[in-house]
Amino acid sequence: MRDLCQCLLDKAKTPSFLLYALVVSIMTAQFVITSLKFAKGTFRPMSLIPRRLVLLGALSLCCFAAKGSTTASVLVMSPGDELYSQFGHVALRIEVPEQHYDYCFSFEGTTGFAGMLEFFLGQTHAHINAVPTETFLGTYKQEGRQVMQYTLSLNASQEQELWRQLRDDSVRDEMRKFNLLQNNCSSVTIRAIEQALGDEALDFNGWPEQFHMVNGDGVRYLSRHSPWLEFWNMTFIGTEADTRWPHEQQMSPELMPEVLKMASLVSSDGTRRPVVTGEKELLPMVNKYRPSPCTPARVFGFLLIFTIVITIAQVKWKINAAPQALDVVLMTAVTTGGLLLMHTSFVSGLFGVHWNWYLIPFNPLPFIFWLLWHRHKTFNKIYWFYTIVLLLFILATPLSRQLDLTHQLITASLAIRSITKITPK
Repeated sequence: MRDLCQCLLDKAKTPSFLLYALVVSIMTAQFVITSLKFAKGTFRPMSLIPRRLVLLGALSLCCFAAKGSTTASVLVMSPGDELYSQFGHVALRIEVPEQHYDYCFSFEGTTGFAGMLEFFLGQTHAHINAVPTETFLGTYKQEGRQVMQYTLSLNASQEQELWRQLRDDSVRDEMRKFNLLQNNCSSVTIRAIEQALGDEALDFNGWPEQFHMVNGDGVRYLSRHSPWLEFWNMTFIGTEADTRWPHEQQMSPELMPEVLKMASLVSSDGTRRPVVTGEKELLPMVNKYRPSPCTPARVFGFLLIFTIVITIAQVKWKINAAPQALDVVLMTAVTTGGLLLMHTSFVSGLFGVHWNWYLIPFNPLPFIFWLLWHRHKTFNKIYWFYTIVLLLFILATPLSRQLDLTHQLITASLAIRSITKITPK
């Protein structure tokens, strides 16, 4: 509502709005005078014809001025430091210089810890947010992120239709279910452009080479600047890592400029014109993303070394307190992580509903078995089975694009601790 009020205030400063207000005032006064004359019996219909012609001409001029020259652009923002912003962002910009109108329309959801929790639970909702461009760019300037503008080659009617759609969406403030593949900032931007084309069509003439990779390799490419982003993506992608999504679902902020430059707008008679007519850097890259030195490989490599040292101390010097504490930590992590994996794979469907290979080593079954049978004399046989499963899982790493060394460092730590449980006490 604040953005809508600001928009109306901006319009009130324009000559077109003042002209419109003048015409409405004259028409209102004319209506009052006509009513009085009609009441006195002195009303002459023909006397209004010249005035009506003048008013009609003024109103036409007002409507023409109000329309103005609209420019529609796609803004692409570089990755940020927060986990939710590390893929970058895409928004649409509408400029109408005659009305001093310059707004960005961005598909945004909840951020911070609450946003991350909603994301993993599959409950993230987002909406089209209208923000004055100066304010919008100010946020990214503070973060030192690059903003590139790509001007669209839409005709006047298409630009007006795109503006109308975005304006109506922002006013309705409708919350839409966010989906990592089908309903994100990139897909919403493409759909908005397509819906404004009328009898023309958006034709993707070709796709960058990244779109021809299997999903696991494509996601790793898009996450290459952030080891933790890559770790979390490969944790939850599941068997989708070995398939290929439709090209439209692989769209991301980083790849969108190249896709739009290769695409064409096709009219009903087959005439083609490029989608993008120009590009400009609105904000330079100041703070390039620097990943933390505590990468997943280092963290879980240290975990494996620590596990080996603790296990040797337990076997050689009969130290039990530290190994037991480690077992509790690992069991808690495996159980919690397994429940989260089950929810994201079969309920929330971050990458779609699918099987996840990491549910084999990371699941709540070891904890359940421990609760039910840890006092049983033959409980060590369960550890035999669990150890064999973990070792076979490590050997299966080359069989799926989801599996990688970083995750298998955790699996190896679990296998070492499981071996110590095989011998009955």
